[in-house]
Amino acid sequence: MSPALSAPFFEIGPKNLLRRTQLEELAVAAGRAGRAHGIAVVFTVPTAMIAPIVALDSGVLVFAQGMDAEPLGPSMNRVTAEALEDAGAAGVMLNHDADPLDDDALEHALRRSDEVGLATIVCAGTDAEARRFAGQHPSAVLFEPPSLIGAEGTGARDWIGPSTRAIHETGPGVLAVHAGGVSTPDVALRIMTAGADATGSTSGILSSADPAVAAAEFIRAARAGWDAARAG
Repeated sequence: MSPALSAPFFEIGPKNLLRRTQLEELAVAAGRAGRAHGIAVVFTVPTAMIAPIVALDSGVLVFAQGMDAEPLGPSMNRVTAEALEDAGAAGVMLNHDADPLDDDALEHALRRSDEVGLATIVCAGTDAEARRFAGQHPSAVLFEPPSLIGAEGTGARDWIGPSTRAIHETGPGVLAVHAGGVSTPDVALRIMTAGADATGSTSGILSSADPAVAAAEFIRAARAGWDAARAG
């Protein structure tokens, strides 16, 4: 079982879209908003940026965008689980749509992450994958339909409740993250109100005029949705 994440949380994954100073500004703003609203913020950054962002002590949980599953050894240009731990990463995202893994590679990566104590978020593109990956006991499963990635996903997401329950049943303790097309804070609010443990946004934040301000608005909305789902 991978180390646990706490619900609710909000994930921001800037891919390779930002330089260091921009990442630092966003991390500080997101960490401040997370503290203000009582919601954990996962900040998924390129490997070379892990240590600098961790050093800010901004309050975000710094995750790697991926890793190589091989052990320490004479290899070159490989990112091991130990290297991520030593850089200060809290966890790693695996099987993103832009960096897919086959089943054997994913299982190996989860095992290596567990060995050094890294939390894991495993991405799934279908409900069936989300249920199956939950059975491998990562910290969280991120169900993100590929058709919604980078889109304005303002339509109904009737699958959130059933999918979340299935993930919890298949992998007790595994959190259910629902994202893709989280283009506005209102979308984040509705996802969380529908029962998700977490959500996240990249394009919705980075395409705004002021990403730091936008991040705070998304994080506030996610917390409001979490609270609304539990009201009464």
